[in-house]
Amino acid sequence: MVRIEPATAQDREELMRLYSFQKGRAFCFWPEDYPAPENVNDDLAHESLFVMRNQIGQMIAAVSIERDEAVEQLPCWNPHMAPAGEIARLAVHPAFQNQGLARRMVAYGMQVLKERGCRGIRLLVNARNIPAINVYRFFRFETVGECDLYHQHFLCMEKPLENIIAHPFPPLYDKHSRILILGSFPSVKSRENHFFYGHPQNRFWRTVASVFTEEVPKTIPGKKRLILGRQLALWDSIAFCEISGSADARIRSVIPNDLRLILEHAPIERIYCNGRKSHEIYTRLIEPMTGRKAECLPSTSPANARWTAEMLAEAWAVLKK
Repeated sequence: MVRIEPATAQDREELMRLYSFQKGRAFCFWPEDYPAPENVNDDLAHESLFVMRNQIGQMIAAVSIERDEAVEQLPCWNPHMAPAGEIARLAVHPAFQNQGLARRMVAYGMQVLKERGCRGIRLLVNARNIPAINVYRFFRFETVGECDLYHQHFLCMEKPLENIIAHPFPPLYDKHSRILILGSFPSVKSRENHFFYGHPQNRFWRTVASVFTEEVPKTIPGKKRLILGRQLALWDSIAFCEISGSADARIRSVIPNDLRLILEHAPIERIYCNGRKSHEIYTRLIEPMTGRKAECLPSTSPANARWTAEMLAEAWAVLKK
């Protein structure tokens, strides 16, 4: 399992090694003297450098977020996205490429910029760096111009940060959890409540309470007791996405959750997805990592109106078998 954290002064040597691994590889157009130790020192001074480490603590990726005056002065940028930040010096260790780590680092950088008050994000990418361009197109960056800087020809790309959202609260499980229930992504109300299935019209809590013949919990502590008391666990398939409102149909640019956080610490025997969107994300993006199948249950969302409360309780009765 990987973790992303702010870089520290003790990371300088390892960072420079990571940067050096990129040079001479296909699609890397950094000159020999870039990134320089001065770039690292400046990033550290502005708390704008982040690294990814694997389960043994090895640094496997890094990204910087900055505000480059030369880049800001380019005439192509949309003024309505100001203030904006910039992503730079994205690097993934060669042994860990093609695993989606660049996307995770870009997503993390965008979230940090949004938290710091930026309305937009800008970047320059070498016009011949096809893998990097594909990463940014995955997040629906728009190419707004071209420029020549630092002896290279760049595409100028930007996007608004308004609808960029990272999952805002942790999973619910303990060492006794045997069944994992996965939603897609928290609704607006759930994000406000900082807990699962917060919309009053979502039938999740009524359905689970009905399956186990219990009172419908009204408080977050009561909901936690219901889930953990029945050896269940709750989480979502999506760690990061772009979404406006709550509808699954509006979800774009998905980064999946790493379920090893739960699977390595709880005796999970079965995995169920609450609705088709969660199951589609799980099957496409998570199952290749876990090697475990998940079963799709009918969504408890109010949008799934053709399923009555009785029908939902019957389908979800698999939780107690």
